[in-house]
Amino acid sequence: MTLAGAVEVLKAQAVVPADDEQAPLSGCFAADLMSDVLAFGREGSLLITGLATDQAIRTAAIKHLVAVVIIEGKPVHSDLVETACEENVPVYQTPLSKYEACGLLMQAGLRPYRKGTATD
Repeated sequence: MTLAGAVEVLKAQAVVPADDEQAPLSGCFAADLMSDVLAFGREGSLLITGLATDQAIRTAAIKHLVAVVIIEGKPVHSDLVETACEENVPVYQTPLSKYEACGLLMQAGLRPYRKGTATD
C-alpha cells in the first residue's frame, strides 16, 4: 500500500503534505507512547497516534517513518507544523479513532509489525 492509499482509507486530510504520496508503506504502527515507537517502530511505516505534539514528529524523523496520522480530528498546533516542516515529516489528520483507523488499514491490506517484521 502507498501513503496515498492509506490517506484515502483513513479519510485523512493533509496538515503537512508528503512530497511523494506514492511512497510505499512497509507496515503500520499505532502508539501514543513515543518510547514504544522508538523501541518497536520500523523504517518506512506509518504511525497512527493520538499524540498531537512535536514529540511525535521528532520520533517519526528519528525512525524514518513515512508519515504521521493524528487521530480523532485532534487539533494540530503551529509548533507541530513547524517541526514537521523542519524535519520533512508528512502529517495527516483523520476523524477516525485509533481502533477504526487500524482496523480499516488492516482490511485494506496494510500489515502490522511483529518481532521486527511485517506480518504476512
